[in-house]
Amino acid sequence: MKKIIKLSFLLFSFITTLHCAKADVLQDCMQKISNDPNFNGVMTSKIFPNKSELTQEYVSLRKSKIMEQIANGVLQHCIDNVSTLVRRANGKVWYNRDGETYAFQFQMPELFQYLNIPVGIMIYNKSNLSAGDVIKLSDIDKLYWSKECSDHVIWDNLNNKAAVNVAGQKVFSQYGGDKNEFFLDFEEGNNRRAFPGLVLMDKTASSSESIVAFTNLHTAVGAAEQFAAALSNSTCSNDGLSVYVVNLETYPIASGDKRGWAITAGVSGGAPLAVGVGLAKLAALGGTAWAGTASALATVSGPVGWAIAGAIAIGAGVMALIPSEIQDIQQVMVMDGPYIIK
Repeated sequence: MKKIIKLSFLLFSFITTLHCAKADVLQDCMQKISNDPNFNGVMTSKIFPNKSELTQEYVSLRKSKIMEQIANGVLQHCIDNVSTLVRRANGKVWYNRDGETYAFQFQMPELFQYLNIPVGIMIYNKSNLSAGDVIKLSDIDKLYWSKECSDHVIWDNLNNKAAVNVAGQKVFSQYGGDKNEFFLDFEEGNNRRAFPGLVLMDKTASSSESIVAFTNLHTAVGAAEQFAAALSNSTCSNDGLSVYVVNLETYPIASGDKRGWAITAGVSGGAPLAVGVGLAKLAALGGTAWAGTASALATVSGPVGWAIAGAIAIGAGVMALIPSEIQDIQQVMVMDGPYIIK
């Protein structure tokens, strides 16, 4: 016998028996969060110290705190599949209290409002990459798009008719839309700003430029889809290009002969973390990724050139989650895509 109590912002259910369907990516993620002693401990000790507070009124008042805990659980347990979660409409976690099980159902777009993952939009000439793949600066030694697709150099002004600019002005309203101009960053040795192929914004009547960046992965995925669609049947269509969402704060880490990658991520209201990703990719290479906070990464030793110091800086809250200015980026990690430009 199941009794359902509907509340205003979440579906809050009192469940006496819980049926577990065959696990998929979403189910597996939600199960790991629900089984995490830290999640249950925070729910009991800080959010609902008194069981009598498990009412519509109190749940509604503590919505943000609940969502922050779910978001933190996603970073700890589901970061490898976070782009898959973007595709789902809803999620549900369970909370055990005094022999009873409660369930909180939420809308997935709202969850990503609490997840801060710094990402940008990149155009690349490979269509076979997937989440967890890393693109290094050394992988790109020349431009791979036509001048009609996006400028090859900037002498004075941008080409207003270039396809990337036209599409960017339609899609990137957060960056001024048609009030500003957009182009792809250049390769090393050719006035590279940040990383080749990243979409950049040039502010009109100003020398200011910035990376078209997002902290909300759900928003970024939607923008990437729209951008690829806007570039279809354009002068970019014959260049064999695809649009990707890529992480802008990607750090290599190592311990002995084990190697992996960490990305910067965080939960609204909390300090940024360095979270290990790419487990499946690295397993195939005989390596591993390191999960957890930067404090765990701080003790890692590795070959010269691996950005261990970067991970430590993140843990100290030194690095921002979103680049406010152009920055030197040595590698990016695919979070979503490809969206093939047709």
